[in-house]
Amino acid sequence: MTTEPSHPRAQGSKSKLTPKQRRLMDEIREISEFVRMDHWNVLEYAEEARTPILEMMKQKLIRGEIITKYALIDEHLSVIISNYYFRRHPKTQSTFRRLWQTNKFQLFVDYFLDEAYLLHKARMVDEFKALPSDVRSALERISGLWNAIAHSFFPENRRQYRAQKMVMYQNANIFSKEGIAKFLQDAARVEDHLRRHAFGVKSDDLPNEAEHP
Repeated sequence: MTTEPSHPRAQGSKSKLTPKQRRLMDEIREISEFVRMDHWNVLEYAEEARTPILEMMKQKLIRGEIITKYALIDEHLSVIISNYYFRRHPKTQSTFRRLWQTNKFQLFVDYFLDEAYLLHKARMVDEFKALPSDVRSALERISGLWNAIAHSFFPENRRQYRAQKMVMYQNANIFSKEGIAKFLQDAARVEDHLRRHAFGVKSDDLPNEAEHP
């Protein structure tokens, strides 16, 4: 197999990877080859298979980002709900360690937070303090997209996408640069708003000791 190209931003850098970073790089490269995400090895695949394999790689990258962003937003909502019910103030209580030691909180997480869908949590948070209309709209779009992507191998066959024969997001194919860019704009809008309420911060930086429930 060929060697994965280095990232252009790293060229000219004098810093070196630590032993742990080198091990992680090797592991990531090996996993990428296991799951056919090694686009740098495309010439090693049969010529007739290269285009469908590259298309699948692109879909897997985008699916993974959608699912990850959905999970992060869900966590932010869980933190806000936990803060409300357990009277936790993020600026004075940076972690959930104390709460995790209580049976009450464990039951709350196991039988409520882990069972509730993202939109259910969003509607509850909206009752605590009204969410801006653009954030509510973005949450609806993100939830609908996640539902299709996470539960269908061919989401384009779902009723809402069947006419266009592709998964549309804000008038763009989600499996395109334009589509995923629009999704990421929505996700960033939602994350920025929820982060302020969950962790009491206004920037992209979370507190170092912040822990999600």
